[in-house]
Amino acid sequence: MRRAVVVLVGAGLLLPAAPALAGARAGDASASRRMEDQALAVLERAVRAGRTVGYRGTQHVATWDGTGDETAVVEVSHRPGERSVLHADGAATPAAATAALDPRVVPLLAASYALEVAGSGRSAGRSTTVVVARRDDGRVAGRFEVDQASGLLLRREVYVAGRRLRSSALVDLEVRAAADVPSGEGVDLASATAQLRAQGWRVPDALPGGFRLFDARLSAPDEPEHVLHLAYSDGLSATSLFVQRGSLGSSPPDGFSSDEVGGRPVWVRPGAPERVVWSGGGAVWTLVSDAPDDVVRDAVATLPRDRVERDGVLARLCRGLGRLAAALSPLD
Repeated sequence: MRRAVVVLVGAGLLLPAAPALAGARAGDASASRRMEDQALAVLERAVRAGRTVGYRGTQHVATWDGTGDETAVVEVSHRPGERSVLHADGAATPAAATAALDPRVVPLLAASYALEVAGSGRSAGRSTTVVVARRDDGRVAGRFEVDQASGLLLRREVYVAGRRLRSSALVDLEVRAAADVPSGEGVDLASATAQLRAQGWRVPDALPGGFRLFDARLSAPDEPEHVLHLAYSDGLSATSLFVQRGSLGSSPPDGFSSDEVGGRPVWVRPGAPERVVWSGGGAVWTLVSDAPDDVVRDAVATLPRDRVERDGVLARLCRGLGRLAAALSPLD
């Protein structure tokens, strides 16, 4: 909370200006609310279009993590009421390969950043409305381009410290017929988390970096195959946390290397998204995230971690969690 300090230089000197200052601040706040409402209206239209508009196109997806660049070209096809079909040019399907916005993350975006409509642009040869998300210091954190004709999200970019971290852009687009698809009521998150906690699962409401919980579920109905999936977002990046009761062996699986967070061992597989696996509190934890590395490490540091990895379930468990991550992660 910011603390306002007022210095009175002389009796009555600053008081006559106070009503004008208060009025200016009220005007600024009102203008900010109007800008945010306009931006939210554009993004909410993109949410609806992603659910109700059929389309197909080619999308270019890229990440820059400071150690190397990763790019992919993805063929995207979507029918209203069905899951999007993605075909990548490599073995892995990259994150954010879609022309839709998850309705659960838009409120998180508004809670974490200042939103504004920043004019118009062009993407995939189509006119777009540009929405910008800014951090408290005024720097751009995210940029969205929404098709003015269809409402589909054509381009999104994420920035950290002025540097572009991640982007996805449709380079061509064919819009098909729209359909009226009900949104569905979804699951009551509060009830789901309360039930999971009553069963002994640890379910943090938030992770460092402004990441808030928006989904919590078990992947299998019966023990011992329970894997808890927790999804967090700040509206721009996403983190999936998978938890399975058990412990890890002493050797990392293929593609992972040994590392430490806060002096305690973890296994890390860098890339987009980054994966971190560790053992703590009688469970195996797998964190999958497209957030910056320092945010990922801060999140890991807040969760239970054993001082020494114990012998037990070996790399098979990690591979199983990796398959679940690919199937369930909101990053896909």
